[in-house]
Amino acid sequence: MKRKALLIGNSGRPGVDQLKKVKSDIVDFTRFLLKDYGGYWSHHDEIIIMMNPPKKDLLNTISQLQDESYDFAIVVFSGHGGYKRDTILEINENGDTIKESDLAISSRQISIFDCCRTIEHDPIYESKIEKIIAPLDYDKHLFTIRAEYEARIMQAVEQQVSLYACSIKEFAQDGVYIKNLLTASKDIHSKYKYVKTAHAEATVMTSNDTLMRQNPDGCFPMCKQSEQLIIGINPSCLKTFGGKL
Repeated sequence: MKRKALLIGNSGRPGVDQLKKVKSDIVDFTRFLLKDYGGYWSHHDEIIIMMNPPKKDLLNTISQLQDESYDFAIVVFSGHGGYKRDTILEINENGDTIKESDLAISSRQISIFDCCRTIEHDPIYESKIEKIIAPLDYDKHLFTIRAEYEARIMQAVEQQVSLYACSIKEFAQDGVYIKNLLTASKDIHSKYKYVKTAHAEATVMTSNDTLMRQNPDGCFPMCKQSEQLIIGINPSCLKTFGGKL
């Protein structure tokens, strides 16, 4: 299975509208992907991190990824955002923007937007990179985890899942939603963590965590659980579930 993760962060302009937790959002999500429960992604081959990217560079990267026909993609954006008939993402300190719809890479994709979705020209106050080079110890167990993770991803029907840190017209508090989504994604009590379940749990935590009104939203296909995308896999599944998922 060909997989790719594209993690984009915009930390804003220092001293003006800087978002201090954006770097840690991207770092934390990268660490999640590199773990066995996150699907044991390869940092060098499968994860692209772009921090405050020039618009031309980002669009070129997206175009290249679209041409390479990936089976599964995860796209994460952390930074400033707004809403104008689509979620608008401000990608760098120069104020350049792209639309959520520009980020479609794969027929099976989870897109996570930790940003505000305020309407039109409302003030945008919102929700991290230090490159992580983690040596990958490809032992038998981790190879098996990758294979099981990929088999389950390909079992899902083709779909675009979009997760939003807040609803339209709302602000998103810096970094809260991604923190809660990762917490929920690691808390796996069965074979898999379905993305819809992780989002529902993160929604409750985020609504309880924030002082402002922040109600995460999501777009999911109408399909059976066996056809849904997962965001995590139980690292002890081979032992706990009789050696086979």
